[in-house]
Amino acid sequence: MRSTFMGLEIGRRSIVTHQATLDITGHNVANANTPGYTRQAASIQTTAPHAAPSMYNIRPGQFGTGVMVGEIRRLRDEFIDMQIRNENQASGYWGAMQTTLNTIEMILNEPGDQGLRAVLDRLWEAWQGLVESPESESVREVVKERGLAVADTFHHMYNQLTALRQDLNSQVKAKVEEINSIAQQLADINRQIKAVILSEQAPNDLIDRRDLLLDQLSLLVDAQIIIESNEMATVLIGGSPLLMGGRTVSLGLNVDTEGMYKVVWDMDPESHPGTAVTGRPAGSDDVEVTITSGELMGLLDARGAAENSRLGQNRREVPRLMEALNELARAIILDTNEIHRQGYSLNNQTSIADGTNFFTQLDPSDPTIEWAKLISVDPQIIADVKNIAAAGSPTWDSSAAPPVVINFGDGSNALLLAQLKHSRSVNLNSVSFDDYWGSQVSNIGVKAQEAVRMVENQGTLLNQLELKRQETAGVSLDEEMTNMIRFQHAYNAAARFITAIDEAINVIVNNMGLVGR
Repeated sequence: MRSTFMGLEIGRRSIVTHQATLDITGHNVANANTPGYTRQAASIQTTAPHAAPSMYNIRPGQFGTGVMVGEIRRLRDEFIDMQIRNENQASGYWGAMQTTLNTIEMILNEPGDQGLRAVLDRLWEAWQGLVESPESESVREVVKERGLAVADTFHHMYNQLTALRQDLNSQVKAKVEEINSIAQQLADINRQIKAVILSEQAPNDLIDRRDLLLDQLSLLVDAQIIIESNEMATVLIGGSPLLMGGRTVSLGLNVDTEGMYKVVWDMDPESHPGTAVTGRPAGSDDVEVTITSGELMGLLDARGAAENSRLGQNRREVPRLMEALNELARAIILDTNEIHRQGYSLNNQTSIADGTNFFTQLDPSDPTIEWAKLISVDPQIIADVKNIAAAGSPTWDSSAAPPVVINFGDGSNALLLAQLKHSRSVNLNSVSFDDYWGSQVSNIGVKAQEAVRMVENQGTLLNQLELKRQETAGVSLDEEMTNMIRFQHAYNAAARFITAIDEAINVIVNNMGLVGR
């Protein structure tokens, strides 16, 4: 038979349950602005009913025994999470690429008065001015200074690109360290989740922290994320495990002869402590990580591949531009010197061409020369501007005894040098200096626009996906206030119910049997 005191138990269960729902509502309100927090809700269900009717209980049906919180649910759409992480990879890649290309555009400074094209134009104009006044030492000084300006501009751009590449290399190291740090944090959270699951509780807040870290990881690298049935996360990169349960396999860094980092799997971290921090020389047993997207891949594509590496071979933005700068400097040096050596200077007193170079001559057969870094005006020109060979043929002063060569009034060689601006250079595959450099600048501009467009597109897509996620997982303070009022009224009603039952029991216990006394 049903106990007389069952009503008190039903009331107690109702109070406990609605107290829990109020606590959950308060937890939601408290974390309304917490990054990565997922709104929680109590799954309220009835407790097991009273035993079925029997010979001692002839009333039909079963009596309810109250209410309880079955579970505390996270209101999260895992499909949207997967979409966001997939799009994060592309967003991270194009974000890194856009930053690099914007920096390159600032280094090139094109179009602009201080860009390489403008500096070269001023050199060609100086040669043109020497055509008109080949005897003027002041005009020759201008030619020398414009030549020095060209050399300085090449040096400055090349050094800035070198520094940019080193900076990208440092960022590769930083991203690898960040990936390893996130993987270690995920391993710790996996162990905590496992412990909570084994105690038959819901690790909702731990799962929120795990999902936030997974979102951050997906921005860095194209990781394949698998959520196991026990809520523990497994992370693969290129099919190889970065995280499995509570264990991680760290990413390592090898250093090539240029100091560029190569991203490998640190298969034996105990033999190479601090690998991801300091790097180590490349070895034959290294296994390179397979990466296709994310911020790390964007940095590698911008920086260029390390020795014997597959990563960064396709776009290699900075090394490609440095090579183009070297090719242009090489062509300018070789073409200018070839013409200049055939001319006659004011100091030339023979009928034989002067043979002086305008730029310091370098070995064209040496493929390792960094022409843009080493370009300089020949020391003989710097010492005496009269050594500039502006004349195309010797002019004799027949009044002198014996006759001597003079070159006043002859600027034909300077004219040939001025015409280099539009001449097709054999050292640039029959392309003029202007066209060659213009194509390089245009190429960077087009790629920068592509990066901007992709970043904007990915940003729009991610914003839409985040809004969809927040529709389910986000905390609405208005909704929580409504729930708070609803649960508070239920709590108050349960308290009144207990009071009513208490009064009924008081009648039974204290007042029954008093009639007729």
